[in-house]
Amino acid sequence: MVRQLVAENRRLFPGVSQGTASLSLALLLILVGCNELSPAPQQDAEPKQTATHTSTATTPHVPSRGFTEKIKFKSGAEATAFSLKPMDDGAKLIDSNEQEIARYNLSGNKLKVKSPDDKVLGYVTTSDGSFKIKDSEQAVELWQFQVQDDGDWKLEDGNDKIVYKIKKREYGFEIEDDADNSLFKVKLKDGKTSLRDPSEKTIYYTKDTVSTLAATCLGLEKIESLELQVGLMTMLLLDSD
Repeated sequence: MVRQLVAENRRLFPGVSQGTASLSLALLLILVGCNELSPAPQQDAEPKQTATHTSTATTPHVPSRGFTEKIKFKSGAEATAFSLKPMDDGAKLIDSNEQEIARYNLSGNKLKVKSPDDKVLGYVTTSDGSFKIKDSEQAVELWQFQVQDDGDWKLEDGNDKIVYKIKKREYGFEIEDDADNSLFKVKLKDGKTSLRDPSEKTIYYTKDTVSTLAATCLGLEKIESLELQVGLMTMLLLDSD
């Protein structure tokens, strides 16, 4: 077959010598053979696509449980005044004989205040650093307890009038009226949180864990209902981290 190819090459190109024709043909056969032996290039496999999932679910704000142990408040005379007990759905206010004074049921950002016979006494709600006390029908806003830019707090009535200024101090908080007269101080000292009048007389104190801010609620006397005062305290405790 090689001889036939050489002869054909000489016939087509008569001016080329036999040796040159043979050499050219040999090189051609080598190139053809190498081309046949080389595997055909393979196309790159399609890149695997990794699915990415972006969660769009949102978790509604639900107040975290800020206390898990009973908080017992005593009067300045050392007698137990009342206690606040955490419950699965909120808290319960009891007297010195463990009898229920009020029950607090938490649902989302709303705390329902009820009497022992399940009568609704009011509601406490929270949103963006503001706590509101509403009547039993949730139709009237009675009080608003709100944080200020400097860390102080204020209590306003339903007409947006400042009733109390709750000012941050090194020892805790001081409660003043709208004319800056000192009414009460809440101090944390030696593991005891106490509410004191201007003469430093102790009104209430506890050795249990409670924030000084929450304890200021006991000095907000214009909120004439103890059940609602402690309701506000409870919401502050439940809303804390």
